[in-house]
Amino acid sequence: MIMIIARTVVLAFVSVTLLAPLGGSSDAHAAYKRKSHAGQSSRDRYRAARIERRNRLLAVRAKSAAAAKAEAAALKATQRPAKLLTRAQILASDPERLARLGSRLVVGFSSFSEVRSLVEKKAIAGIFITDNNVAGRKAEDIARHIQDLQNIRRAQGMPRLIVAADQEGGYVSRLSPPLKWQPTLGMVIAKLKTDSEREKAVRDYAELQARELDRLGITMNFGPVVDLQLGTPRNDGETRIYWRAISSNPYVVAKVAGWYCDTLTKFNIICTLKHFPGLGRVARDTHVASGELKQKLSQLELSDWLPFRRVMTEPGVATMVGHVRIDAVDPATPASFSEAVVNQVIRPRFENDGLLITDDFSMGAVTGSKEGVGGAAVKAFNAGIDLILLCALDAHYDIVMSSLIEADIKGETALTREQETTERLKHYVFVDDRELPPSAPLRAEQGVPPVSP
Repeated sequence: MIMIIARTVVLAFVSVTLLAPLGGSSDAHAAYKRKSHAGQSSRDRYRAARIERRNRLLAVRAKSAAAAKAEAAALKATQRPAKLLTRAQILASDPERLARLGSRLVVGFSSFSEVRSLVEKKAIAGIFITDNNVAGRKAEDIARHIQDLQNIRRAQGMPRLIVAADQEGGYVSRLSPPLKWQPTLGMVIAKLKTDSEREKAVRDYAELQARELDRLGITMNFGPVVDLQLGTPRNDGETRIYWRAISSNPYVVAKVAGWYCDTLTKFNIICTLKHFPGLGRVARDTHVASGELKQKLSQLELSDWLPFRRVMTEPGVATMVGHVRIDAVDPATPASFSEAVVNQVIRPRFENDGLLITDDFSMGAVTGSKEGVGGAAVKAFNAGIDLILLCALDAHYDIVMSSLIEADIKGETALTREQETTERLKHYVFVDDRELPPSAPLRAEQGVPPVSP
């Protein structure tokens, strides 16, 4: 009996002992489960928050992309032309309007046959001859092609076709060969000490160059470079202005440019100062994007603009206006189509009523602008730019002409500016040589007596 009771007590004790941990473990397990669930809930919340953040970011990106797309579409909708005409439609448009608007364009081209139709339709003012037009050809053959185009103009009773070239010397010698290669003006004067030495060297250089250009029938040369040689050589892309510049001294540059231009005019060739407002301080390559000048006007007047101001009012001189923004005048628009730059600086400030021609409108600074090449052309016309240079005929002529025709039909072109340009061009003999002896070298501006070579 005692044994049975003892066994029962032991079993009861064991049962109690075993059951106690079992009950404790259940509580612990429950607590663990609660803790695990809490941890899992925290992870879930973190994961959910992360997904939410990602979704918000994606939504923002999608909205930004949509906004950018909408902005680009809106910009495109405001750019000219609203309707792009084909070349055939342009040449078949109103002849008077075509001749009037075309008289402001100088175009580069691939072949003489390509540009002939534009000359026949009076749809351009001039042509730009460059390396791809002369490569592998004799000077006599090129001259014959140019004369054929001039004969068309003469038969039409039109002013002589402007025939432009980019023969600076040195790095920019687009017509060599077949024309003789020459160094830059900076190289010519580099070791000369006196003005008399420099003047003789520059005039000899210019006369040789003029005779070479005259062999082809060139009437306008895009030189000299009067941008200053500031700082040290830098990576400004294709511009390479440091190596093309004459000097860092603006007074030396002004004298050299004056001697050079005066000599070219004896051969009835227009010289072209470039590139206003100056590329000497501009780091960016305007072939790609617009550059800018942040300097005060007083600083630019005393340095960068001194050669322009001293030479641009001389007889037979044109000025090329570049795609550089002047922050103190018009921080939003490149000078080449800025109303403010032309009519607050160039015309009144420099008392300049000479020809203004743009740098190439096929460059990225223009084609990538908010106006686009068509809108920029209309702005340039209305600002009083006389001639627009368009080197890529196939790429941009139709856009530019469509834009000008569209603006003219809507009455959005400034007729007074057109009249001013027409009068301005009449001051230059090269515009109309019908009364000139064929071999007589004359000053490029009427009313100035010839100067002996």
